[in-house]
Amino acid sequence: MQLEMMNGNELYYAFISGAKKIINERQHLNRINVFPVPDGDTGNNMSYMMQRIIKDAKPSENISETMESIANAAIAGSRGNSGIIFAEYLNGLYEHIKGKTVVYLDEFHQAIKNGIRKAYQALLNPVEGTILSVLRKAFDIEVNGGDFTAYFKTISERAKVALKETTEELEVLKKNKVVDAGASGFTSFLEGITHYLETKEATVFEEEEAIEMEEIVHEMAVTERYCTEALLTNVRLEPHQVRALFQDDGSSLIVSGRKDKMRLHIHTDYPEKVFYILRQYGDIVEQKVDDMIRQQQAMEDHHPRIAVVTDTIADLTMDIADEYHIHFLPINLMVDGVSYLDKVTITTNTFYRMMNEVKQFSSSQPDRIAIERLLGFLEEHYDDIIVVTVASKLSGTYNAVVQYAKEHKKIHVIDSKQNSGAQGLVAFEVAKMIRNGNSVERILNVIPDFIKRTKIYVSVKTLKYMVRMGRLKKVTGLIAKIINLKPVVSLGKEGEGIIKSKAFSLRGNEKQILKLAAQAPVEQYIMVHARAEERANKLAKQIEKITGKKPIYTTEISPIVAMNAGIGAIAVAFTYEKEVD
Repeated sequence: MQLEMMNGNELYYAFISGAKKIINERQHLNRINVFPVPDGDTGNNMSYMMQRIIKDAKPSENISETMESIANAAIAGSRGNSGIIFAEYLNGLYEHIKGKTVVYLDEFHQAIKNGIRKAYQALLNPVEGTILSVLRKAFDIEVNGGDFTAYFKTISERAKVALKETTEELEVLKKNKVVDAGASGFTSFLEGITHYLETKEATVFEEEEAIEMEEIVHEMAVTERYCTEALLTNVRLEPHQVRALFQDDGSSLIVSGRKDKMRLHIHTDYPEKVFYILRQYGDIVEQKVDDMIRQQQAMEDHHPRIAVVTDTIADLTMDIADEYHIHFLPINLMVDGVSYLDKVTITTNTFYRMMNEVKQFSSSQPDRIAIERLLGFLEEHYDDIIVVTVASKLSGTYNAVVQYAKEHKKIHVIDSKQNSGAQGLVAFEVAKMIRNGNSVERILNVIPDFIKRTKIYVSVKTLKYMVRMGRLKKVTGLIAKIINLKPVVSLGKEGEGIIKSKAFSLRGNEKQILKLAAQAPVEQYIMVHARAEERANKLAKQIEKITGKKPIYTTEISPIVAMNAGIGAIAVAFTYEKEVD
């Protein structure tokens, strides 16, 4: 069926057909994903963007309005290298046809050429053998008017040829005997468009059949740990200026979109630095960070079949988390209405820098999307997942994970009834039991006793932060201030905040903790602090004299715990050999 002029409705339904085709290929794209890192999520990322287009884009007779709607949805929903490149291609297409009611083929082809230029410009270092190569080669033809249906049929065939060539253009693809996953997704998109133009029927959603494939050699050379992404609005810089800000801070840097809506992607070791800078130039609407080292560990064949997850209120060292493959579910830390990811896009240091600059901060549990992304990924690679959450009395995290787990039999949720270092000890114990070959059933039976024997005692310099965050009543805080009270704060048997003992100086406060250290034989303990490492180390030496043991580790507390405890606080988390009051 010939189509010499394209309006908004025709474009919309053609693109929706292409989007559905990509969604149908999701699992296949995940399987062949080896570049830039073999994290197995290209299909998930591209599928998510296509779902956002289907959900958010709106058809209109006016092609400019339709394309703007599609481009905005793509930028908002773009994920990963290929997804963000794809989104910028669509954004460039929109920019060229902006203001037009309909377009003829030569105009449309020039708009696509502009989209390809924008896609290349979005990257600091464009790499051939990827989606970029298929974009460039597929559309490298001369057009002087003509039929859209024949055009897309030709382009689709050219894309298939270019896709096969990607295997020879990138060594990692050649080694693994696969084509580029992002390029394959875009080729499927063109097939879906062609199908609609030829039949006037959109691609039908269908279940993927299992495909026998040679096992892919997942060799991930992680030069930077975190795949970091941000969605911004009201940006005060152009995309190329944003790229310049971060050109020395990592790799795989891509910036797409416009000032009103912009997406940034970078592989970096310091996502907190990226977001600290971004907050100065625009409104941060969305944040996503993937730990690529932990992703790679999950995809290895020799890892234990049980995964352990804890939220970021648990204070553990990264060395321990790396050794025992402990996954983190970030709590949300709200700063002046912007939701940061605890310990990831905001660290204790950046939080302290912000404390005197902002008007409001608070915490909230992870949203369902974050829970689904992490646990859904782990379900693909483990037989069972044990999630250790902060005390349910302190946060809605436990209930949020339980709601998800109701529909997923692999997931087992433990209310640690602890926080900070004590929660870290519980997660660490679960990880050690997994390492030692214990079954899920045995772990779930043993851990409740471990939790009962684990206590945390916090020495705070001031109660003003706990009062400010609602952890203690204002009257209690006022009285404490008047009499210069320096209490030892702890958690009750169900995880509720309590004042364990009272003192009128920090020295007296620490003496109370030493008494608590001596109340029963200590199996192990750890120290945590809020910019008070020297004080924590001094107390640890005194505890060592009593227990005969050094702390397993000493570490700084998470930003959310710091928000409540305040600068200068230290804490010790004990596991006793028997239950104590």
